[in-house]
Amino acid sequence: MTAPQAAGLITVRLDVAAAHDEEFNDWYNLEHVPQLTAMPGFVQTRRYFSEKSDIRYLAWYETADERVEAGPHFQSIVTRPTPWSIRMRKLYGNQRERMNFKLMCTVGNAPAPDAPWMYIVHTDIPDHIVDEYNDWYDREHLPRCAAIPGVFRARRYMSTGIHGGGADGPRYLTAYELAGPDVWESPAALQARKTPWTEKMRSLFSNTRRALYRLVAPTVSHEQAQARQSGSAA
Repeated sequence: MTAPQAAGLITVRLDVAAAHDEEFNDWYNLEHVPQLTAMPGFVQTRRYFSEKSDIRYLAWYETADERVEAGPHFQSIVTRPTPWSIRMRKLYGNQRERMNFKLMCTVGNAPAPDAPWMYIVHTDIPDHIVDEYNDWYDREHLPRCAAIPGVFRARRYMSTGIHGGGADGPRYLTAYELAGPDVWESPAALQARKTPWTEKMRSLFSNTRRALYRLVAPTVSHEQAQARQSGSAA
């Protein structure tokens, strides 16, 4: 069954010492993801890992809209954590960043099964060039990049300004779902990004972050999470 359109996104980056990786992943997969994804407003969740990122783990919560994070259901988890969550908070400490976004543009279709890799670009742009930046992204850049062999889907988001933990991040996020880790550096990908308009826009980027992530926990839908929670309560 096709998942409903998710117009919002919550990203959470967390990290622990490598010695705690096994318990950290068990907590996320067995308790935390089902708990959150079963709540009203959540559509589906996946998890990723990046060896080269400053914070290695990324949870990708797709939501009905950008209002879910500020709502009572999500905030109840934040303010009343489980005993296992309390233990994990002590382990990840300040190695944490939570950001809230609203969807701006999608090109391509959701892959099934999940794409094994995802390339993410965060960036800011000066206010006086925002209109052209959005026009460039939606009319030229996203369609060209989504047409690269090995790119399944490209999506673009704008931060709502709601952050939990760490400094405020860049305002814009673009995510490309990939068939393999080398897709983004292929000749076709390099050619797709080689236009005068792209060169102009990229010269104006600031506060830019780029990272390649590997899928480590596939999609859990809202319905699957509810079934898990019901099973645990039985």
